[in-house]
Amino acid sequence: MIGLRRSSIQLQTLSALAILASLVFWEPISGQSRIDQPSFSAKAITIYPGKEIVSPDKKIKIHLQNLRAHLNDSPGDFPARLIVDADGKQLTATFGFSLDAEIVWSPDSKAFSLTGSVRGANGQYTTDVFLIQSGKLVPIHLTDMVEREFGHPVKCGWPEPPNVAAVKWLSPSNQLLVAAEIMHHSNCDSFGTFKGYVVDLPEPHITKVYSQLQVKRLFRSDLGEELVQADDNCIRNPKSCRVNSNWQSKP
Repeated sequence: MIGLRRSSIQLQTLSALAILASLVFWEPISGQSRIDQPSFSAKAITIYPGKEIVSPDKKIKIHLQNLRAHLNDSPGDFPARLIVDADGKQLTATFGFSLDAEIVWSPDSKAFSLTGSVRGANGQYTTDVFLIQSGKLVPIHLTDMVEREFGHPVKCGWPEPPNVAAVKWLSPSNQLLVAAEIMHHSNCDSFGTFKGYVVDLPEPHITKVYSQLQVKRLFRSDLGEELVQADDNCIRNPKSCRVNSNWQSKP
């Protein structure tokens, strides 16, 4: 009986240790929020309610406040209020893409990009820029312009816009490198691949387009994991990255 009791205690101890180990080494499954893990830009800082982000010059602070979704005046499925404390004033803006949101500060602290998802952790990601000018927060919407330029370069099961994400400030508060990525799931051929666009501000227009291979060669250290891991073979040999269902003849 003593031996059986000891065996039972040992089994309970091992079970408890196994549970503890699973908690210690647990990682979020695909599709869950990437807390503190910027996805598109190595320069980015993730932002969510309860976290404060400070500008490079330490003079400006940013934080988020969640808003209720599905209200008549809700800006999207993941609405939030952006609160910016600058020069003794509190500047605010509402937006609807706060899921997995990340901010890239301009080095001069006069602007920042905001990238986040409107649907889920896989996308669709959208990007705005906010200029801090004369005590005002001036939004600049980049997504529609980049989407139009990117178009629909591959065959898809259904029409789908790309993820649009900020990568790096090329000129402080004036020029930004933005990526357009084919959403990373098996709807479109070459999913997960991207192009880069140089956008001039504040009257936004695209001044240069880079292929994925060019972006990786020129800016690799600035890319987040989502872009670093994009399959270059899909660019070199697009047929190797076709989604079979997109090429099957329909009855």
